[in-house]
Amino acid sequence: MSWAIVADSSCNLRGYTPQAADTKYLFAPLKINVGGEEFIDNEHLDVAELNRRVAEEEAASSSACPSVGEWAELFRTADNVIAITISANLSGSYEAAVMARELVLEEGPRNIFIVNSRAAGGKLELLVYLLDRYLTANPDATFNQATAYITDVEQSSTVMFSLCSYENLTKSGRMPKMAGMLANKLSIRILGIASDEGTIKVLGPSRSQKKIFSKIISMMESQGYNGGPVFIDHAFNETSAQALASKISEKWPSAEILCLPCGGLCSYYAETDGLIIGYGWGVASPQA
Repeated sequence: MSWAIVADSSCNLRGYTPQAADTKYLFAPLKINVGGEEFIDNEHLDVAELNRRVAEEEAASSSACPSVGEWAELFRTADNVIAITISANLSGSYEAAVMARELVLEEGPRNIFIVNSRAAGGKLELLVYLLDRYLTANPDATFNQATAYITDVEQSSTVMFSLCSYENLTKSGRMPKMAGMLANKLSIRILGIASDEGTIKVLGPSRSQKKIFSKIISMMESQGYNGGPVFIDHAFNETSAQALASKISEKWPSAEILCLPCGGLCSYYAETDGLIIGYGWGVASPQA
């Protein structure tokens, strides 16, 4: 039986090759609309050019989720499909994937499971990576066993956001305009975390990277992280991503840390110098 692990492009894995036998990884690109021009969030996107155009555009830009047809095309590629989407409270991607599943299931027998990540960025990468690891270690796993596993992983993982620019958040109405302007003017970094509902919950501000890193480590520890994979996505800020990786490794030598550049959708919201950190605990934090 063939497997497909599918995500939308809020997952920043590009060119990922699964280790599990007869398994493929595919992603459905979101689109970002800037001043009437559409940018497709795939491996060919010039992310720097997208961000330049967004910065020049005074009006709010917008994003669009993959269509039902795009999801359906990916779902037809394997016998067993597990799809992972950006938070259903941030995008219509999950709803489109659910509709595509119903469409494809009407065509004939196939197993399709949709995971609402309740997050974006690093958490989706963690889910893809751990599902691939599970299928590699358990080649005879049934579809129900694999979906039970990924459900447990989704429930025991999260994502944090370290942001220092808020232009797009204020333009899109996701942050009060005056608060965003003040934070930008005072060079305040804000640390946020995915809420249980899949929205962004602000944990607090800080003016220094050192304090933000300390808060990140403290939050990871309080939630039960104890080694294993961590994904750090960065928006043109590899230096800070690597610095945070070093801090995490100092605290947890068994940490397996992967730093990735943000694709279009995540760079649009994280903005320049932003970081998105995905990690887990319990079943989602196996020792490396």
